[in-house]
Amino acid sequence: MTWHCKQTLTLRARYSCSAMTSPSPPHESSGNGLDPLDFRTPVTLLTGWLGAGKTTLLNRILSAPGGVKYAVLVNEFGEIGVDHRLVISSNETIVELSNGCVCCAVRGDLVKTLKRLKSRRALGLLPARNFDRVLLETTGVAEPAPLLRTFLVEENIASRYRVDAVVCMVDALHLDRALSGNSAAHDQIALADLLLVNKADLVNEEQLTDCKTTVSRINPASTISHCIHAEVDLQEVLASRPMRPLEHLEINQPGSGHAGLHSVALTSDIPLDPLRAELWFNSVASSHSGELVRWKGFLNLEGHPEQAVLQGTYELFNVAAGEPWGDRTPRTELVFIGRDLNKESLARGLQASEIKP
Repeated sequence: MTWHCKQTLTLRARYSCSAMTSPSPPHESSGNGLDPLDFRTPVTLLTGWLGAGKTTLLNRILSAPGGVKYAVLVNEFGEIGVDHRLVISSNETIVELSNGCVCCAVRGDLVKTLKRLKSRRALGLLPARNFDRVLLETTGVAEPAPLLRTFLVEENIASRYRVDAVVCMVDALHLDRALSGNSAAHDQIALADLLLVNKADLVNEEQLTDCKTTVSRINPASTISHCIHAEVDLQEVLASRPMRPLEHLEINQPGSGHAGLHSVALTSDIPLDPLRAELWFNSVASSHSGELVRWKGFLNLEGHPEQAVLQGTYELFNVAAGEPWGDRTPRTELVFIGRDLNKESLARGLQASEIKP
């Protein structure tokens, strides 16, 4: 089972593994400006606008061999937690923060979570052995500057954690739309140490060059690479880099930064008719193309024993077979993120897709 719209969005790969590992050691000292005796827990921040490929990159890091164990923090923008279920599950500590951006409303929750992780590790209360590194995947609409400041000015955090690198995923196909009126998308690029221009297979060579030129103008000091399905050199992604000076983090004052974005969460316990659901998704893609930024979720489709995974960015979407439901009750859970979304209209579309008694 595979659906996709406009035949331009390549399906995102899924992976399975028995341990979350990486090729990078927990502490590096290769002449990069870091103190080799700095034994604070390293943190890698994964940023990027909605749908750019952050979770795909996170999955690649976690499924690579190497023996490093992670504490994974996955933040959500939307009422229903979805992204953490797309991350490969194993015996690691995966923490989903409450609704909102880590750098905005739940910034305090991030501090508490990091303190709690450190304490639980010290007491030997984690389900796996000690974690060596923190991977923090921010929500797509997060402003990175307040988040980075947390690691500098929060005394209990700065003394225990260090940010090794800020990695920003860039959607090559939708960069112009992401930057249009969205200060957070601009700031994510401006504050990155490494820019990964993803979905390079969806644009031609000239468009790819233009995309790289655009991000280079925003952040000429960053390393820029392009990739397909977030297939990158993980040693480069996880390499340590000196922390940016505090004065470089004054791009925006803390605030909402969502540029009018809001989320609509929908659920249904009734199985969906696959054909009617596909027609509905095509209708959503065409009628909400100017408003819808990101849509995602899990589908309970009639006649399919496994969950189906929906991933959409603007008018492009795909639906692919996911993991078996296992002990979970089959249920459709969807989140739409955009501007001026009509929740009633979306709800009617979901209801019309349900199997009728």
